[in-house]
Amino acid sequence: MKNKIAVLVTLVGAVSLAGCSSAPKREAGILCPAVGAAFGGILGGGGGAVGGGIVGAIVCANPDQDKDGVVNDSDMCPDTPVGTEVDESGCAVVEEVMVEETVVEEVVEEPMVVLPIIPQGCEQYVTVDGDKITGFATILFGFDKDQYADTEQGKIDCIADVVIANDLTVDAVGYTDSTGPSDYNMDLSKRRADNVVKALMAAGVPASETLEEAKGEMAPATTNETEQGRAHNRRVEVRVY
Repeated sequence: MKNKIAVLVTLVGAVSLAGCSSAPKREAGILCPAVGAAFGGILGGGGGAVGGGIVGAIVCANPDQDKDGVVNDSDMCPDTPVGTEVDESGCAVVEEVMVEETVVEEVVEEPMVVLPIIPQGCEQYVTVDGDKITGFATILFGFDKDQYADTEQGKIDCIADVVIANDLTVDAVGYTDSTGPSDYNMDLSKRRADNVVKALMAAGVPASETLEEAKGEMAPATTNETEQGRAHNRRVEVRVY
C-alpha cells in the first residue's frame, strides 16, 4: 500500500513539474524547485525535499513553454500554437510559394501594306513608288498622226488592266513636237488624248475614271532639235490622280 501511494505521488509530482515547466521562465525558476521539494519531502522526508528541489530545478532549468520541442532559451517564437511545425529557432515553418512570373510580350502590329496589283508582263509599263502607282509609260505617235501605232497597243492594254485592278482615276494628256503651227498642234494633241481615252474605255476602264487634256507643243519631254527628240515629244501621258 505504501508503494502504491509513493508511485501515485511520484506521478502527480511529475505532472506538476511538467505543468510548472511551461510557466513563464521567471515563475518556472521558483515554482519548479518548490514543487519538486514538496513532493520529495512527501516521499522521502527532509532528504527527499532537498533531492526533489534539485530535480525540480534541473527540470525547469530550461523549460519548453510552448511544447514545440525547442527550449525557451533557443525559442525565438515562444508562443507557437500547439501542433505547429517549427524550425530550429522555434518559429513556424513557412512554405515557400513559387510564383511563376508571366511575361506578356507586347506585340506591335505593323500597318498592313497593300501592294498595287500589276498584271504579269505589264511591269515595264508601270511606275511604282512604294505601295502606290505613280505613272505609266508614254504612248508614242507618228508624225502628224492622231492614232497611235500598232506597237503601242500592248501599253494601252496594260494601262487599262492596271487602272481597273487598282481602281485608279487617270487622265490622258496629249502633246506634239514643235513642227507646224501651235494652234494646229494644240488640236492634234487633243485628238491624240481623245483617242487614248477611247482605247482605255474600250478595254474596260469606266468613263468616269478618265479625263483628257491637250497641251500641244508645250512642255516637251526632250529636245525638238533632233528627229529622235521630236519622236519622243509626239506622245500621250496617262497620269494617275
